[in-house]
Amino acid sequence: MKHYLQKAIDYVDQHVDAPLNLDHIAAQVGFSKFYLNHMFSIYTGFSLMAYVRKKKLEYALTLLKTDMRILDIALEVGYSSERAFSRAIAQEYGFSPTYFRDHDVLKMRNLVVYDLSLEVDEQRVIDGFPEPFEKVKQNIIEKGIKQMKNYLSDVKYETIDSMLVISGIAIGNEPEDAIIGTLFKLAKTNGVEVKRSFGFDSPVEGTEDVMQLRGYEFWLSIDSSELSKLPNPEAFDFEGTQIKIKQIPAYRYASLRITEPMVDPFERIGSGWRYLVSWLEEHDFKEPDFTHAECANCLEEVKNVGGVEVMDIYIPVDKG
Repeated sequence: MKHYLQKAIDYVDQHVDAPLNLDHIAAQVGFSKFYLNHMFSIYTGFSLMAYVRKKKLEYALTLLKTDMRILDIALEVGYSSERAFSRAIAQEYGFSPTYFRDHDVLKMRNLVVYDLSLEVDEQRVIDGFPEPFEKVKQNIIEKGIKQMKNYLSDVKYETIDSMLVISGIAIGNEPEDAIIGTLFKLAKTNGVEVKRSFGFDSPVEGTEDVMQLRGYEFWLSIDSSELSKLPNPEAFDFEGTQIKIKQIPAYRYASLRITEPMVDPFERIGSGWRYLVSWLEEHDFKEPDFTHAECANCLEEVKNVGGVEVMDIYIPVDKG
């Protein structure tokens, strides 16, 4: 399958200056457009036409370096008006088309389709744990990598669209429970509807005694319409915690699911992260054009699926 998906990608890359639609691309590959689009989404984290759109906008950036009128560029890449094109450029890159007459932007990496499976070196996973986790390492050695697959999924790609989040940070011995509880209490108190929630480790700086503690940042993803329910649409204090409202850009992530992570969090969550990093070291991280996405974070998302608690972990690999 990956051969055919790569064929579709290569065709788009080679014909980005020509009209492209799903029917035409599917005909070149030999699959129905529905099947091709579905498989493309599973393997890459976004739809085939979303990829076409991104490549078309990149092509437009090169045209903006010429003397072509913005309206002509808009029509060239498939937009019916200069206004629609300008809005698309601003949403994708944060600036209007005129800005890119004189400025460059980090473009999307060359997209490569990989096998969606966990083929990791057991010793690399074991070596990745620091000395304090010697017991976890021994458990891995005793149980073996294969048994871990009972609670670790295969790697997949997912694009998380740009989102508005309520953000807070806690520092302590167990900062996760503290900040998660605080933010969900904030949402309940103000009647804010939460779409998704993510957390990640936050570095702690300061004196040596403070640096012995851990930091954890937590996000509640909300619609912009919910801002009116908050004390301030930018920043405020809630029960001694500094709350900030942030706009998070879209990113494409490599992700992995950990089933029942709290059964043995040190082993399961730690093993999940090592698995995912090991997989990326053999895939995305090896690519010569890999550039870490700026301002992106490795995320954890805990949720209930069919009555079972799971944790999805995400490592950003590209712009969304």
